[in-house]
Amino acid sequence: MTGTDIKAAFFIAYKTISKGHKSTLALIVFILSLSFFNLMFVSGFLSGFSDGIIRSMVETTTAHLAVLPQEVPIKKEYIIDQASVRSGIETIPGIEATTAHYQLGGSFAYDKEQDGVFTYVSAPIIAVNQSEEKAVLSVADNIVSGEFPDTLQKDEIILGANLAGGFGTEQSTDLGGVVVGDTVSVVYGNGVSRTYTVRGIFKVTIGSIGGTAYISTKEAEAILSTFNNASEIMVKADLTKYTLDEYMTRIKSLYPELVVETYTTRLSTVGILVAAFNIIALIVSVISIIVAAITIFVMIYVNAVSKRRQIGILKAIGIKESIIELSYVIQSIFYASLAVISGMMIVFLAVIPFLDARPIMMPYGEATLVFTTVGIIINIVSLLVSGLLAGFVPAKMVARENILTSIWG
Repeated sequence: MTGTDIKAAFFIAYKTISKGHKSTLALIVFILSLSFFNLMFVSGFLSGFSDGIIRSMVETTTAHLAVLPQEVPIKKEYIIDQASVRSGIETIPGIEATTAHYQLGGSFAYDKEQDGVFTYVSAPIIAVNQSEEKAVLSVADNIVSGEFPDTLQKDEIILGANLAGGFGTEQSTDLGGVVVGDTVSVVYGNGVSRTYTVRGIFKVTIGSIGGTAYISTKEAEAILSTFNNASEIMVKADLTKYTLDEYMTRIKSLYPELVVETYTTRLSTVGILVAAFNIIALIVSVISIIVAAITIFVMIYVNAVSKRRQIGILKAIGIKESIIELSYVIQSIFYASLAVISGMMIVFLAVIPFLDARPIMMPYGEATLVFTTVGIIINIVSLLVSGLLAGFVPAKMVARENILTSIWG
C-alpha cells in the first residue's frame, strides 16, 4: 500500500466521522470509555488491595528480611550475641535498621469481673526493645488504647486487640475484653508465671499479629535465663538500592550459618491470595476488552452496512478494497483512542481525587489505586489492538462484496 493509498484511507475515515451523527459518536466513545475505565479501575484497585495487604504485613509482622538461628549442622535455639550480628548486618549498604525478637508462648488468664472466674487463652508473645523496634516495625503506630512506650517495664505488657477482645474484633477465643490498666497472668512454656499490667492495646487486622502480646527484652531474658541472644532479627532494607535476594546473599556471606528469609517466603500463603486477585483482575480485564471489541465491531459493521452503496460507488471509481478496509480500521482506532483518553481522564482527574477526598477504609488502611507504567501501557495497547481487530473484520466483510450488489443491495 502506497503513501497515496494511506492518505486516501485517512481522508475517507475523516469524512465518514465528520459527517456522522455527533450524538452517536459521543455515545460510542462513552461506552468504550467506561470499558477502559473498568479495565483500569479494577486492575488498579485489586493491585492496590494486594499491595496494601503485603505492605501492612511487612510493616507490622515480617519486615523485609528475617534472620533466624542456625539449623545445620546443629540446630540452635537462639542467635548468639545478637548485638554483634545486628551490627554486622547494619554495615551492609541499604540496610536501614534491625531489631531483635525473643519468641515465647504462654497461657493467659484474665478475671474480668474479679470474682475468681478466669478466661484462659494461649497466645504467642514477642519480647522487644521498643526504641529499636519502631525503626523496623510499626505495631506501636496501631495503638488503640494506652501506649507502647520506648521503655516497657518488666511488669507491663502490650496486647493485640484480637487477644484482648473488644475494639471491634470478633474472635472465637479472646480474653473477653481486657482494658488498659487491667492485670493478666501468664504462665510461660517453661513453667515461669508472671502477672502483668496492660499498658497498651494495639489493633492490626491483617495477619495473625493482632493475637500477639509484647513484653520487654529484659523481662524475656529473665524468664528464659539468657542474655544478648535472639529468636530472630528483623531487618528493614531499602529495596530501591538492591533486591531482597541481593540483601539475603550479602547477609549470608557475613553469617553463613544463620538462616535468612525474605518476606515473600514468609508470606507465601498471602502470595496465593495475591495470585487470586491477579487472576480476578485478568478476567475482568479480558471481559472489558471483549466488551469494547464487540462495541467497536457492531458500530463499524452497522456503519459499513449502512454505507454499502457508498462503498460500492468508491470501488466503482477505482478505490481499492484495501483503502476502504484501512479507512474503517482508522475509524475504529480513532474511537478506541478517544476512549483511552476519556477513560484515563476519569481515573486520574475524577476517581483518584475523589478517593483522596473521601477515602474508603480497608483492613490495611485507605483504599488506593496502584498503577505501573507497564500495566497502563498494556491496558492501552490491549484496547487499541482489540479496536483494530474489531474494526478490520466487519470492514473486510463489507468491502469484499460485489460492486453491483453493494450499489443495488
